[in-house]
Amino acid sequence: MKVEVEKLGNSQVRMRVEIAAEEVTQELERNCQDLRSKVSVPGFRKGKVPLSILKSRFAEHLKAEAIQNLVPPAYEQALISERLIPLGNLELSPPMHQMELKEDQPLVFEATLDVKPDFVLPEYEDLTIDKSPPNVPREEVDEYIERLQEQFATYVPLEVDRSVEESDSVRIDWECLVDGTPITDGSKQDADIDIGKGMLLPAVEAEVIGMSVDESRQIEMDFDDDHENPELAGKHAIFNVALRAITEKQLPSLDDEFAKDLEYENYEQLRGAIWNNLVEEQKAIHNQRQREDILEQLIEKTAIDIPDSIVDQHVQQTIQNILQRLRGEGQTPEQAGIDMEKLPTELREDAIKQTKQAWMFDVIAERENIRVTDDELDIEIRRIAEQQNRDPQKYTSLLRESNRLEEFRDTLRNDKVYRLLIQRASAKQSLII
Repeated sequence: MKVEVEKLGNSQVRMRVEIAAEEVTQELERNCQDLRSKVSVPGFRKGKVPLSILKSRFAEHLKAEAIQNLVPPAYEQALISERLIPLGNLELSPPMHQMELKEDQPLVFEATLDVKPDFVLPEYEDLTIDKSPPNVPREEVDEYIERLQEQFATYVPLEVDRSVEESDSVRIDWECLVDGTPITDGSKQDADIDIGKGMLLPAVEAEVIGMSVDESRQIEMDFDDDHENPELAGKHAIFNVALRAITEKQLPSLDDEFAKDLEYENYEQLRGAIWNNLVEEQKAIHNQRQREDILEQLIEKTAIDIPDSIVDQHVQQTIQNILQRLRGEGQTPEQAGIDMEKLPTELREDAIKQTKQAWMFDVIAERENIRVTDDELDIEIRRIAEQQNRDPQKYTSLLRESNRLEEFRDTLRNDKVYRLLIQRASAKQSLII
């Protein structure tokens, strides 16, 4: 078999494949012998029909069968021999049903297809990231403990004969109505509020100041069209507020008893655990920033042409999935806040980025022999299943049934690739002023 490859640009090639005459003749003979054992021709016993008669009477069938048996394997063999990875959009010329095949003559066809392009990755050391260790100042730990202390505050009603002042804490009932109907999660009974801490809308808080115990007020408000709550955006709302008590806020002491309530032996152990947790959170955030930085530089430093067919397929499939999900939820794109005119452009950018990452990581994993063994996959699945209080075997079965097991393996492989890149990348130089 002879193969000639012509690069057409934009990750597209044309292969000219020539199947040798000897192979064509052998295939025709093989098909003829097979047909001889199956058909009956008047005047001849089954299996004894002369080959010349079969070739004459069933010529078109024999040729079509030979083409079907010869072309697909030849195409696959040509891909392997030329080390081409097809991406779709295959066009055969001539089409298989129009191919001409003659005994003792080669069979020639052309295949035009999109292929994964060649590209050159930058040296790992040319990538630069922030490698400074995560730092959690003592002040951040103190702030976290103060917020924790606030969560366990108690509010004691005061016996006072005065109205609410700006520095008070209060206990109120409130509800928010739009067109006479309460909004979702739009009411609360016995809510303890610290005035001046942003726990209420400014307009509502302004009305609470000056109220007396057991007094009720109705507050009307108009919300902007771009308000974050879609139930309130562009709407006229009414807040009904009733003051139940002016209270004294009491914070628990930061001591061993406070720590024991949180199931720690003492306060120092609580503080140490909080500090460690904050450091781990910072490490995770730092690692995510490193990943984003690494990927951005890889994409910027690597020239890759993504075939339009791949991008178009991703965009169309994603749009179909979105519309199907919205139909299931009984929503229109407008109700979900999706701009269908801008969506294809946004999806194209995402498809290009995802495809570039996948291809680059494939090359790196192959070059560095990065693999995820079945044991590693099993351990990670069990770990996540335990985090989610799931049965590991059932979770594995769910991943397999939804065809997500290999996707899960790819994610773990990508984690390994990121770790390698972060390790090998150069550290950003700090600016000295």
